[in-house]
Amino acid sequence: MSGPEGAPALLGGARLHGGDRATLRLEREYPHPVAAVWTALTLREVARRWLADLRADVRPGGEFSLMWLTGPAEELQWWPGEVTALDPPRLLEHTNAEHGLLRWELEPVDAGALRSATRLRLTNELEGEDAWVPMSLASWHLHLEQLERALAGEGADWATWPAATSGRLHALRAAYAAAVEPDPRSD
Repeated sequence: MSGPEGAPALLGGARLHGGDRATLRLEREYPHPVAAVWTALTLREVARRWLADLRADVRPGGEFSLMWLTGPAEELQWWPGEVTALDPPRLLEHTNAEHGLLRWELEPVDAGALRSATRLRLTNELEGEDAWVPMSLASWHLHLEQLERALAGEGADWATWPAATSGRLHALRAAYAAAVEPDPRSD
């Protein structure tokens, strides 16, 4: 999905549901097997490279809590969550106190020439003001870009992440804001 002329290419969009709820959907392919992407979602050491610190008991009803690492250490806090659906290594769905319901779907893609690839689909049922939707989409977009680097063995420098990604975040936010579907009831 692409944005207006000159805007960054987008990974998805959102549907607004009446001012306080939205469904965000993003999709990206990675030149890595499903097992590698699954590990990045569920293993603390890998999740810290692209998403957040993770406390996970990966089973239905198990804990799935995240701590974003982009602030001063004394301000970091765990956002509790729970696994709500699971079909390893294809589906992980969990709640999160900050982001609502997150559904990660992994699908193998035939990349040819004995290469493996994975299509990741992220659906986020988000509660909160519509004004936050473009920023949420832009933030998920940046994390999905960082996932590519994490799968290659690189970790994020969370101390510099906000400053290093600020310009890209604002450009993505503007592009997603232009692409968000309005609530059909507001017409």
